[in-house]
Amino acid sequence: MYCSVHRPVNTPGVSDNKGSCLQLVEYLSKEGKDVRPYFDSFFSFEQDFVSGANVLHVIDNNHRTLKRNEDKFYMLSVNPSQHELKHLIEKVTGKTRVQEFSDLTNHEQEQVIAELKNYARHCMDEYAANFYREKVRSGNDLVWFGRVETERHYKGDSEEVKNGRAKCGDKKPGLQLHVHIIVSRMDKSQTVSLSPLTKSRGNRQLLDGKEVVVGFDRSEWAERCATRFADDYNYLPYYVYNKRDYEEWKQRQQMQVIAMRELKQQLLQGELKNERKVFNNSLRIYRFIVNPKRAFINEMKTIALNVLTGKSL
Repeated sequence: MYCSVHRPVNTPGVSDNKGSCLQLVEYLSKEGKDVRPYFDSFFSFEQDFVSGANVLHVIDNNHRTLKRNEDKFYMLSVNPSQHELKHLIEKVTGKTRVQEFSDLTNHEQEQVIAELKNYARHCMDEYAANFYREKVRSGNDLVWFGRVETERHYKGDSEEVKNGRAKCGDKKPGLQLHVHIIVSRMDKSQTVSLSPLTKSRGNRQLLDGKEVVVGFDRSEWAERCATRFADDYNYLPYYVYNKRDYEEWKQRQQMQVIAMRELKQQLLQGELKNERKVFNNSLRIYRFIVNPKRAFINEMKTIALNVLTGKSL
Protein backbone atom coordinates (compact mmCIF):
# COMPACT_ATOMS: atom_id res chain seq x y z
CA MET A 1 0.00 0.00 0.00
CA TYR A 2 1.40 3.36 -1.04
CA CYS A 3 -0.36 6.44 0.31
CA SER A 4 0.94 9.83 -0.66
CA VAL A 5 0.46 13.53 0.01
CA HIS A 6 1.17 15.36 -3.24
CA ARG A 7 3.03 18.65 -3.14
CA PRO A 8 1.50 21.35 -5.37
CA VAL A 9 4.40 21.10 -7.82
CA ASN A 10 3.62 17.38 -8.21
CA THR A 11 -0.16 17.77 -8.39
CA PRO A 12 -1.33 17.16 -11.99
CA GLY A 13 -2.86 20.17 -13.71
CA VAL A 14 -2.32 22.45 -10.71
CA SER A 15 0.14 25.34 -10.59
CA ASP A 16 -0.46 25.91 -6.87
CA ASN A 17 -3.10 25.16 -4.25
CA LYS A 18 -3.61 28.71 -2.96
CA GLY A 19 -6.69 29.42 -5.05
CA SER A 20 -9.52 27.49 -6.64
CA CYS A 21 -9.39 23.69 -7.09
CA LEU A 22 -11.03 23.99 -10.53
CA GLN A 23 -8.01 22.69 -12.46
CA LEU A 24 -7.66 19.67 -10.19
CA VAL A 25 -11.37 18.81 -10.41
CA GLU A 26 -11.18 18.99 -14.20
CA TYR A 27 -8.03 16.84 -14.28
CA LEU A 28 -9.54 14.16 -12.05
CA SER A 29 -12.60 14.02 -14.29
CA LYS A 30 -10.50 12.87 -17.26
CA GLU A 31 -11.79 9.27 -17.13
CA GLY A 32 -15.40 10.40 -17.27
CA LYS A 33 -15.71 10.27 -21.04
CA ASP A 34 -17.84 7.13 -21.20
CA VAL A 35 -21.14 6.54 -19.48
CA ARG A 36 -20.04 4.64 -16.40
CA PRO A 37 -22.15 6.18 -13.61
CA TYR A 38 -21.03 3.75 -10.94
CA PHE A 39 -17.62 5.36 -10.74
CA ASP A 40 -17.61 8.38 -13.03
CA SER A 41 -18.27 10.75 -10.14
CA PHE A 42 -16.68 11.90 -6.91
CA PHE A 43 -17.63 10.59 -3.49
CA SER A 44 -17.37 11.87 0.07
CA PHE A 45 -17.47 10.49 3.59
CA GLU A 46 -21.27 10.26 3.47
CA GLN A 47 -22.15 10.23 -0.24
CA ASP A 48 -21.30 7.78 -3.01
CA PHE A 49 -22.04 10.10 -5.92
CA VAL A 50 -21.02 13.78 -5.95
CA SER A 51 -20.75 15.98 -9.03
CA GLY A 52 -17.59 17.84 -9.92
CA ALA A 53 -19.49 21.12 -9.69
CA ASN A 54 -20.47 20.36 -6.10
CA VAL A 55 -16.87 19.42 -5.21
CA LEU A 56 -15.67 22.73 -6.62
CA HIS A 57 -18.31 24.73 -4.74
CA VAL A 58 -17.71 23.08 -1.36
CA ILE A 59 -13.89 23.07 -1.39
CA ASP A 60 -13.64 26.63 -2.71
CA ASN A 61 -15.94 27.90 0.05
CA ASN A 62 -14.30 26.20 3.00
CA HIS A 63 -11.40 28.52 3.79
CA ARG A 64 -12.88 31.71 5.21
CA THR A 65 -10.11 32.20 7.81
CA LEU A 66 -7.16 31.48 5.51
CA LYS A 67 -5.00 34.22 4.05
CA ARG A 68 -4.63 34.79 0.34
CA ASN A 69 -1.16 33.21 0.12
CA GLU A 70 -1.98 30.12 2.23
CA ASP A 71 -2.75 26.64 0.90
CA LYS A 72 -6.46 26.01 0.48
CA PHE A 73 -6.52 22.30 -0.40
CA TYR A 74 -4.30 19.25 -0.90
CA MET A 75 -4.35 16.16 -3.07
CA LEU A 76 -3.82 12.73 -1.53
CA SER A 77 -3.61 9.38 -3.27
CA VAL A 78 -4.27 5.85 -2.06
CA ASN A 79 -2.50 3.26 -4.20
CA PRO A 80 -3.01 -0.44 -3.41
CA SER A 81 -0.48 -2.82 -4.89
CA GLN A 82 -1.48 -5.37 -7.54
CA HIS A 83 -1.30 -8.06 -4.86
CA GLU A 84 -3.61 -6.07 -2.57
CA LEU A 85 -6.05 -5.35 -5.40
CA LYS A 86 -6.28 -9.04 -6.30
CA HIS A 87 -6.97 -9.82 -2.65
CA LEU A 88 -9.68 -7.14 -2.47
CA ILE A 89 -11.32 -8.37 -5.69
CA GLU A 90 -11.33 -11.93 -4.38
CA LYS A 91 -12.94 -10.78 -1.13
CA VAL A 92 -15.64 -8.85 -2.98
CA THR A 93 -16.39 -11.08 -5.99
CA GLY A 94 -14.94 -14.47 -5.08
CA LYS A 95 -12.87 -14.41 -8.27
CA THR A 96 -9.20 -15.34 -8.10
CA ARG A 97 -6.34 -14.57 -10.48
CA VAL A 98 -8.03 -11.53 -12.02
CA GLN A 99 -5.42 -9.78 -14.15
CA GLU A 100 -7.38 -6.83 -15.58
CA PHE A 101 -10.28 -4.76 -14.30
CA SER A 102 -12.04 -5.45 -17.62
CA ASP A 103 -12.09 -9.16 -16.71
CA LEU A 104 -14.93 -8.37 -14.30
CA THR A 105 -18.57 -7.92 -15.20
CA ASN A 106 -20.15 -4.48 -14.85
CA HIS A 107 -21.83 -5.56 -11.60
CA GLU A 108 -18.56 -6.90 -10.19
CA GLN A 109 -16.79 -3.68 -11.17
CA GLU A 110 -19.46 -1.72 -9.30
CA GLN A 111 -18.91 -3.89 -6.21
CA VAL A 112 -15.13 -3.42 -6.28
CA ILE A 113 -15.43 0.35 -6.79
CA ALA A 114 -17.88 0.58 -3.87
CA GLU A 115 -15.52 -1.33 -1.58
CA LEU A 116 -12.54 0.79 -2.63
CA LYS A 117 -14.57 3.88 -1.71
CA ASN A 118 -15.23 2.40 1.73
CA TYR A 119 -11.55 1.71 2.23
CA ALA A 120 -10.69 5.29 1.19
CA ARG A 121 -13.08 6.50 3.90
CA HIS A 122 -11.14 4.47 6.43
CA CYS A 123 -7.92 6.05 5.15
CA MET A 124 -9.43 9.48 5.75
CA ASP A 125 -10.34 8.41 9.28
CA GLU A 126 -6.66 7.62 9.77
CA TYR A 127 -5.69 10.91 8.12
CA ALA A 128 -7.83 12.85 10.59
CA ALA A 129 -6.56 10.86 13.58
CA ASN A 130 -2.97 11.42 12.53
CA PHE A 131 -3.25 15.14 13.33
CA TYR A 132 -4.05 14.35 16.99
CA ARG A 133 -6.53 17.23 17.33
CA GLU A 134 -9.42 17.14 19.76
CA LYS A 135 -11.86 18.65 17.25
CA VAL A 136 -10.81 16.36 14.39
CA ARG A 137 -11.33 12.70 15.18
CA SER A 138 -12.58 11.14 11.93
CA GLY A 139 -12.91 11.72 8.23
CA ASN A 140 -16.40 13.06 8.89
CA ASP A 141 -14.83 16.09 10.60
CA LEU A 142 -13.03 16.98 7.38
CA VAL A 143 -14.12 18.38 4.02
CA TRP A 144 -12.92 16.03 1.30
CA PHE A 145 -13.91 14.29 -1.91
CA GLY A 146 -12.40 11.23 -3.55
CA ARG A 147 -12.44 9.76 -7.02
CA VAL A 148 -11.61 6.19 -8.01
CA GLU A 149 -9.50 5.80 -11.12
CA THR A 150 -9.23 2.48 -12.91
CA GLU A 151 -6.36 3.19 -15.29
CA ARG A 152 -2.82 4.49 -15.39
CA HIS A 153 -0.97 5.58 -18.52
CA TYR A 154 2.68 5.68 -19.50
CA LYS A 155 4.38 9.06 -19.35
CA GLY A 156 7.19 10.29 -21.56
CA ASP A 157 9.84 9.67 -18.90
CA SER A 158 8.74 6.05 -18.26
CA GLU A 159 11.42 3.42 -18.82
CA GLU A 160 9.04 1.49 -21.07
CA VAL A 161 8.63 4.54 -23.33
CA LYS A 162 12.36 5.29 -23.37
CA ASN A 163 13.11 1.68 -24.31
CA GLY A 164 10.46 1.62 -27.04
CA ARG A 165 8.27 -1.00 -25.35
CA ALA A 166 5.36 1.42 -25.01
CA LYS A 167 4.19 4.77 -26.32
CA CYS A 168 3.46 7.83 -24.24
CA GLY A 169 -0.22 7.71 -23.30
CA ASP A 170 -0.59 3.94 -23.64
CA LYS A 171 -2.62 2.28 -20.90
CA LYS A 172 -0.55 0.33 -18.37
CA PRO A 173 -1.41 -3.37 -18.09
CA GLY A 174 -2.64 -5.08 -14.95
CA LEU A 175 -4.84 -3.87 -12.12
CA GLN A 176 -4.35 -0.11 -11.79
CA LEU A 177 -7.17 0.97 -9.49
CA HIS A 178 -6.29 3.84 -7.17
CA VAL A 179 -8.00 6.75 -5.42
CA HIS A 180 -7.30 10.49 -5.66
CA ILE A 181 -8.61 12.69 -2.85
CA ILE A 182 -9.06 16.47 -2.64
CA VAL A 183 -9.10 17.58 0.99
CA SER A 184 -9.67 21.09 2.29
CA ARG A 185 -7.04 22.56 4.58
CA MET A 186 -9.79 23.64 6.98
CA ASP A 187 -11.93 21.20 8.90
CA LYS A 188 -15.71 21.15 8.54
CA SER A 189 -16.17 23.80 11.26
CA GLN A 190 -13.60 26.06 9.54
CA THR A 191 -11.89 26.59 12.90
CA VAL A 192 -8.98 24.12 12.57
CA SER A 193 -6.26 24.45 9.93
CA LEU A 194 -4.64 21.13 8.95
CA SER A 195 -1.60 20.90 6.71
CA PRO A 196 -0.12 17.48 5.86
CA LEU A 197 2.88 19.25 4.29
CA THR A 198 4.05 20.97 7.45
CA LYS A 199 7.72 20.49 8.29
CA SER A 200 6.77 19.49 11.82
CA ARG A 201 5.91 15.79 11.93
CA GLY A 202 3.89 15.18 15.04
CA ASN A 203 6.00 17.06 17.60
CA ARG A 204 4.55 18.04 20.95
CA GLN A 205 4.42 21.71 21.93
CA LEU A 206 2.78 23.82 24.60
CA LEU A 207 -0.15 25.88 23.35
CA ASP A 208 -2.20 27.97 25.80
CA GLY A 209 -0.74 25.98 28.66
CA LYS A 210 -1.69 22.61 27.14
CA GLU A 211 0.57 20.09 25.43
CA VAL A 212 -0.63 19.52 21.87
CA VAL A 213 0.68 17.66 18.86
CA VAL A 214 1.72 19.93 15.99
CA GLY A 215 2.24 18.68 12.47
CA PHE A 216 1.58 15.57 10.47
CA ASP A 217 3.76 12.49 10.00
CA ARG A 218 3.16 11.29 6.44
CA SER A 219 5.00 8.01 7.02
CA GLU A 220 2.82 7.24 10.02
CA TRP A 221 -0.34 7.92 8.00
CA ALA A 222 0.83 5.54 5.26
CA GLU A 223 1.57 2.90 7.90
CA ARG A 224 -1.86 3.40 9.47
CA CYS A 225 -3.52 2.88 6.07
CA ALA A 226 -1.52 -0.29 5.33
CA THR A 227 -2.42 -1.75 8.71
CA ARG A 228 -6.06 -0.77 8.25
CA PHE A 229 -6.22 -2.60 4.92
CA ALA A 230 -4.72 -5.72 6.50
CA ASP A 231 -7.23 -5.59 9.37
CA ASP A 232 -10.29 -4.75 7.25
CA TYR A 233 -9.74 -7.47 4.67
CA ASN A 234 -7.81 -10.09 6.62
CA TYR A 235 -4.90 -9.44 4.29
CA LEU A 236 -1.49 -10.98 4.80
CA PRO A 237 1.41 -9.33 2.93
CA TYR A 238 2.87 -11.68 0.35
CA TYR A 239 5.91 -12.32 2.55
CA VAL A 240 3.79 -13.22 5.63
CA TYR A 241 2.42 -16.74 5.59
CA ASN A 242 0.02 -17.05 8.52
CA LYS A 243 -1.97 -15.01 11.05
CA ARG A 244 0.60 -15.41 13.82
CA ASP A 245 3.36 -14.11 11.56
CA TYR A 246 1.07 -11.23 10.59
CA GLU A 247 0.53 -10.17 14.21
CA GLU A 248 4.29 -10.20 14.75
CA TRP A 249 4.78 -8.26 11.50
CA LYS A 250 2.21 -5.64 12.53
CA GLN A 251 3.77 -5.17 15.96
CA ARG A 252 7.20 -4.86 14.39
CA GLN A 253 5.92 -2.23 11.94
CA GLN A 254 4.32 -0.23 14.75
CA MET A 255 7.47 -0.42 16.90
CA GLN A 256 9.58 0.74 13.97
CA VAL A 257 7.40 3.82 13.62
CA ILE A 258 7.65 4.51 17.37
CA ALA A 259 11.43 4.06 17.39
CA MET A 260 11.95 6.45 14.48
CA ARG A 261 9.51 8.95 15.98
CA GLU A 262 11.45 8.92 19.26
CA LEU A 263 14.68 9.51 17.37
CA LYS A 264 13.22 12.53 15.56
CA GLN A 265 11.76 13.86 18.81
CA GLN A 266 15.08 13.78 20.63
CA LEU A 267 16.94 15.38 17.73
CA LEU A 268 14.34 18.13 17.35
CA GLN A 269 14.24 18.96 21.07
CA GLY A 270 17.70 20.48 21.06
CA GLU A 271 19.68 17.45 22.16
CA LEU A 272 22.06 17.74 19.22
CA LYS A 273 25.14 17.49 21.40
CA ASN A 274 24.17 13.91 22.05
CA GLU A 275 22.98 13.17 18.52
CA ARG A 276 25.49 10.36 17.90
CA LYS A 277 24.56 8.66 21.17
CA VAL A 278 20.85 9.07 20.46
CA PHE A 279 21.26 7.79 16.90
CA ASN A 280 23.30 4.76 17.97
CA ASN A 281 20.85 3.83 20.72
CA SER A 282 17.85 4.22 18.40
CA LEU A 283 19.62 2.22 15.71
CA ARG A 284 20.23 -0.60 18.17
CA ILE A 285 16.56 -0.59 19.15
CA TYR A 286 15.56 -0.60 15.49
CA ARG A 287 17.81 -3.58 14.76
CA PHE A 288 16.31 -5.56 17.64
CA ILE A 289 12.83 -4.83 16.27
CA VAL A 290 13.65 -5.88 12.71
CA ASN A 291 15.72 -8.98 13.47
CA PRO A 292 16.07 -9.78 17.21
CA LYS A 293 18.18 -12.90 16.71
CA ARG A 294 20.77 -11.23 14.48
CA ALA A 295 20.85 -8.11 16.69
CA PHE A 296 21.46 -10.24 19.81
CA ILE A 297 24.33 -12.11 18.13
CA ASN A 298 25.92 -8.84 16.96
CA GLU A 299 25.53 -7.35 20.45
CA MET A 300 27.28 -10.34 22.00
CA LYS A 301 30.12 -10.08 19.46
CA THR A 302 30.56 -6.40 20.32
CA ILE A 303 30.67 -7.14 24.05
CA ALA A 304 33.19 -9.94 23.53
CA LEU A 305 35.36 -7.71 21.35
CA ASN A 306 35.29 -4.92 23.94
CA VAL A 307 36.34 -7.37 26.65
CA LEU A 308 39.25 -8.67 24.54
CA THR A 309 40.45 -5.18 23.63
CA GLY A 310 39.98 -3.77 27.12
CA LYS A 311 37.38 -1.17 26.12
CA SER A 312 34.90 -2.43 28.69
CA LEU A 313 37.37 -2.09 31.58
